[in-house]
Amino acid sequence: MDLQTLRFFVASADAGSFSAAAENLCYAQSNLSSRIKQLEEELGEPLFYRYKRGVSLTAKGKVFYDYTVRVLRLSEEAVTVMRDMDHARGKLMLGSLEATALGDLPELLSAYHKQYPDVALSLQTDMNDVFLSQVLSRKLDGAFVSGPVSHPELEERYFKSEELILVGSAEDRAENANSILAHAPLITFPEGSVFRRRLELLLSSKSIPYMDRLTVLNSLGAMVTNICAGIGCGYLPRSIVQMYIDRGIMVEYALDDPFSALDVVFIYRKDHIPDAAFRYFLDQIRGR
Repeated sequence: MDLQTLRFFVASADAGSFSAAAENLCYAQSNLSSRIKQLEEELGEPLFYRYKRGVSLTAKGKVFYDYTVRVLRLSEEAVTVMRDMDHARGKLMLGSLEATALGDLPELLSAYHKQYPDVALSLQTDMNDVFLSQVLSRKLDGAFVSGPVSHPELEERYFKSEELILVGSAEDRAENANSILAHAPLITFPEGSVFRRRLELLLSSKSIPYMDRLTVLNSLGAMVTNICAGIGCGYLPRSIVQMYIDRGIMVEYALDDPFSALDVVFIYRKDHIPDAAFRYFLDQIRGR
């Protein structure tokens, strides 16, 4: 069993045909078919059902396919790490909560890019649950999310502490927090957002009904604009809204709140093989 044979196996499974796999790999079909037959003999199990017009994986072939994909990925990562052991280059795909992306990452990523210009950085914003899935499926190298994260396959590194506060338009300054929570329109994120989850915990702890008062927006910028305009109130990170409070166009409502403290952590897979680009990014977080 060698890596080339494993590549033939995966290519055949993906293409559903030995001939199509051979064509995609620019390899003789007879040699590819022979190598896969030898692999099946070595394993003592048929990996494919063979038809006139193609092939499909057997039950054991599907199990072997999952392991083979992991082996090939690890071999490619090992080559990349050895090649880029000291020189940071390639891609670094990151995710972040929107508030963290707006408040903390511009300076961090700018400094990283200046120091390692050969790394192609990409950043996307979304909600906590989305990033857990994307990091686990290796679509992202890592993500800034609300912690703690308890998952056996994920490592987390502390990044910062955040405070959520209840805010509204400065025109509503005469209102108090309990009145706002009980009666005002509430602007929040869609389900799956950690900020919405904390707001719902706060309201539930006070036995306050709220579903008919929620306005759901996807954009943090739109939420801030609507709150300043007096359309509703929100429960948002202090780091984002403090500037609007200081400018007198937003007001904070004093609140007895056990749910306001929030830690932001950087998560990545425990089995992620760190190339130079990833190692140096972790160092950037540590030295922040």
